[in-house]
Amino acid sequence: MNNTPILETIDPEIMGRLASRREAIKQGASMSTALATALAIGSVPIALAGLTKDVFGQAPLTIKQVLDFAFLLENLEAEFYKAVLGESAVAAYNTAFIPVRALIPAKARASITLIRTHEVAHVAFLRAALDTMGGPARVWAASDFDFTGGNGSGTGPFARATTDLQFLLVATQAFEDTGVRAYKGQAGNLISNDTLLEAALRIHSVEARHAAQIRKIRRENGAPDTVRYSGTVRGGGAGAAGAGNVTAPPAEVVTALGLIYAGEDTNNVSTLNFGTTLPGVSAGDLAFAIGEAFDEPLTREQVVAIVEPFVIPAIT
Repeated sequence: MNNTPILETIDPEIMGRLASRREAIKQGASMSTALATALAIGSVPIALAGLTKDVFGQAPLTIKQVLDFAFLLENLEAEFYKAVLGESAVAAYNTAFIPVRALIPAKARASITLIRTHEVAHVAFLRAALDTMGGPARVWAASDFDFTGGNGSGTGPFARATTDLQFLLVATQAFEDTGVRAYKGQAGNLISNDTLLEAALRIHSVEARHAAQIRKIRRENGAPDTVRYSGTVRGGGAGAAGAGNVTAPPAEVVTALGLIYAGEDTNNVSTLNFGTTLPGVSAGDLAFAIGEAFDEPLTREQVVAIVEPFVIPAIT
């Protein structure tokens, strides 16, 4: 399996449409096929989340609040990848990642470079949308983030990502998985705006492919078999990260992974009739398969708790 099926086909299939949606937003246009779009791009779990938002017990946010929230996440990811690749506007960040940059295989670097391009495009799209609503609540710069998770100390628990390839890849996977679950958690709050909902679903699809590609890179570089190519996880908490090839991660990292993968052992679709048996599949394996097919959504509060250590100053 090469990179093309997962990442490179994103550009004509999705990224161009995001650009067209950005123009539509600027011109005040809208669409009326949000649910059909969700189903068409294979985001059945997202469509279900949008139709059953009350199940997850989130207080509705305004559309602008959702976009500001997504804008923070996308800036964090974009600036992280820039730093890893040595392209950050903060020279110290480029310097910090020199040791691990030398360890990234060429194939993996190509994937990371393409992922960076996508994240930068997401930032541009969200900025365009927010500009139609008076502008973002806060404009983020590279210097607003601490990728060690130390709120500006530069010595946080994720500092090993600058020197340890396996640790870096686990952190990268965690960022992407947070984005996937965060977009799912907010889909219902965008359901009143077809244009933005469609765009959010497309971004969610891209984030999910990023997560799958990072897993593929990890499997090619010594990660355990528990890291699945599909981008889904089995079980909840830190174990779901598949961090078995990372030596003695700090307790704070284990806690952070626990927050990122909290609830992934939950099956919110257990009442749907998937059948009780399949030929050659045990009841236990069927239950696991159903759980893995649906990433659990994260609330805004959960995501803020995850990203807060990476923001300068801390989110209040």
